[in-house]
Amino acid sequence: MKKLFLIFIICGNACFSKAQFNEYRFHVYGKASTGLIDKNNYFNIGGSMEWMVKPKLGLNYNLEYQYRSDGYSHIHGSIGSLAGPPLFIIGLISGIANDGDWDNTDNNPFNFGYLGALAGVLLTICPDGVSYHFPIGYHWDVAPYANLLGIDWIFNRKENYSKLKYAVSVGTKVSYSFSNNMTANVFLETRKVASTGFGFGGGFGIGYLLKKRESNEESPAINTN
Repeated sequence: MKKLFLIFIICGNACFSKAQFNEYRFHVYGKASTGLIDKNNYFNIGGSMEWMVKPKLGLNYNLEYQYRSDGYSHIHGSIGSLAGPPLFIIGLISGIANDGDWDNTDNNPFNFGYLGALAGVLLTICPDGVSYHFPIGYHWDVAPYANLLGIDWIFNRKENYSKLKYAVSVGTKVSYSFSNNMTANVFLETRKVASTGFGFGGGFGIGYLLKKRESNEESPAINTN
């Protein structure tokens, strides 16, 4: 892990950058990590998106695959990504079946109407968690994060095991933004899934910044030297 941080710092200082992380609305990146959970090694790959609703406040969306050395695998997403789409489909079908009614007019608890479909959309876009960003230089950013609305599908075909479990992760990410909007980051985190112990690990990511903010929007003051 020390070597990973050293390589990251050397690469960052080797490239002159004019991009500021907090000047953009979206940060998308792929990532990989490894660590220990219940005395087993885990290996994690996935993709993430941060929606920077404020220059310092981000909403986190994650889709990840994890393999453990004991043969169990995890597919991670947000609770909303699991519950939202079925609710949207049921509400849409229910609304059509009731001649376009927006709500439940026949007191059938399974007839959600189009309001149910709307609720499904809102639930789907519910984030996995939040991050708070501290610019420590014009191209450096430190962001503690807490993903508290996650869910893992845990499965092991050899053991005929398949369960959905509540999942959380908490950590800190250090990012560097390059002049071409590319980013590199390293992170340390702890992960917890219901019925398992706390996992500890770290990893790295490569990403891209999208949609620059308007010049009149709030931007945090930082040292550009």
